[in-house]
Amino acid sequence: MSEEHPSPFPTAFLLDTSFLRTIGGTESDAYQIFIQYVKAEDVQLYLTPGVVEEVSEQRGYISIDWVDRADTTEWITLLDGVQPGVRVHDGPRAGEVMDRVHERLAEFEQTPPDELRKTDSELPAAAVMLLGSTPHESVGILIDDRNAERAISGVIHNTFYDGRVRIISIWDAIEHMES
Repeated sequence: MSEEHPSPFPTAFLLDTSFLRTIGGTESDAYQIFIQYVKAEDVQLYLTPGVVEEVSEQRGYISIDWVDRADTTEWITLLDGVQPGVRVHDGPRAGEVMDRVHERLAEFEQTPPDELRKTDSELPAAAVMLLGSTPHESVGILIDDRNAERAISGVIHNTFYDGRVRIISIWDAIEHMES
């Protein structure tokens, strides 16, 4: 987690596939801590279209059907596609954030951009949309992927979204939720 933030711990989280895979099933302590916190603190969870696609492809590797949970619970929402023109105050547009993250991630992964999925780069763009269309003061991106974390952080650093879009690793999130 970053050192200082202009807002309290997020009340909205975008969930990355890597986070969902790492948190485990209903029997894991991390899952129990996470779900108890979400319910107790009235936190809203969001899944982007890219994450929904990856989760559907990886059903055997992810213990919980999070897409089904989105259909049956009030605290998980399936988002529509990214609206590239959305921006908040003087921050970059969602599409610009997505493109820049995708370029940085391609460099980190040493993969041509057209061969790299846009799942990770759509997360901060979706966060921009949530900041612009919901009352959330900050949106957390729960992720367990160092390259994606670095790419997203590098793009939002020194913009309006710095501290409002928060990249949080699974273990930092669980540690905060336990305390």
